[in-house]
Amino acid sequence: MQRTDEEIQDATLRREASTELLARRSEQVTKAAETQQKLRGALRTIGVEWFITGFGRLSALNPTVSSAERERLDRARVLSESAASSTISKERFAREQLKQLQEERSDLQRQLAEIEDSLGQLSSKSQGLTASLELLGEQLAQNEQRVAEARMSATINGTDLSTGALDAYWRAAVSLQDTNPSCAIPWWAIAGIGRTESKHGTYRGASLGRDGLVSPPIFGPELDGSNSFAIVRDSDGGALDGTATTDRAVGPMQFLPSSWKAVARDATGDGVADPQNLYDAALTAGTYLCRKGPGLNQEGPLRAAYLSYNRSQRYVDIVMSQAFDYQRSVPLA
Repeated sequence: MQRTDEEIQDATLRREASTELLARRSEQVTKAAETQQKLRGALRTIGVEWFITGFGRLSALNPTVSSAERERLDRARVLSESAASSTISKERFAREQLKQLQEERSDLQRQLAEIEDSLGQLSSKSQGLTASLELLGEQLAQNEQRVAEARMSATINGTDLSTGALDAYWRAAVSLQDTNPSCAIPWWAIAGIGRTESKHGTYRGASLGRDGLVSPPIFGPELDGSNSFAIVRDSDGGALDGTATTDRAVGPMQFLPSSWKAVARDATGDGVADPQNLYDAALTAGTYLCRKGPGLNQEGPLRAAYLSYNRSQRYVDIVMSQAFDYQRSVPLA
């Protein structure tokens, strides 16, 4: 691409130089043609004078012409012949110069046409290379996207925990260590909830994007009293859960809209606390659990915190089991 750009630049400079030189030659051709026309006019004038005066023939036609008049006419004839000879030479030189300039102009026009053709070919080549580079850039971006998504969905050996989910839980725990160090919640404690609530954002075929968003969004059943579920009246006008009649749990950590609004956190820094984003949801879940701290790195306080998340001992037992499995399987500091 750089070489083609350099070739285009060189051809452009040559075109400018040839165009300037062609303009000068055209001006010279015009002036030479004008000079030749003037000299031809002078020759015609001399010819007319010769025809009218007759010069040397005049004495033969008119014997009464005096010798003094003949001398004057002879001098005039000599001068006229000299002027004619000089004018003829100048006209011949002007004609040859005009021919040479016309040939040079034709050569310059041909060279300029060749340069224009070369520029056209180079421009087409440059456009083709640019299009190829743009296509390669798009393909590279797509490949990077696929690689990033593959990394997010790749699972840790011996577990069902994806690297993307692990990153979200780890970052949430690190953030809470800075903002609430006495809570001491470990990443695997948050992971236990993520596994139980949505299989780390993969419930019912959902997938975790590189930005942490789950797709399609995850929603729990409507809490309208059917199928042994409690009745939970709408609290968000459907803004989070998509239904304006009753509430339902949302996102990979399955928050009710009212609970989410109470403790929602923006972990990604995009200015939006999104329950469908695992990074936001993991930090919010950790923040919610830490309200029952401190010491959530211990089983007793952690159980109490889990029970505040869901008031079911069976739920707590399941989450504790999942959490301790991750602690053993992924020995991170």
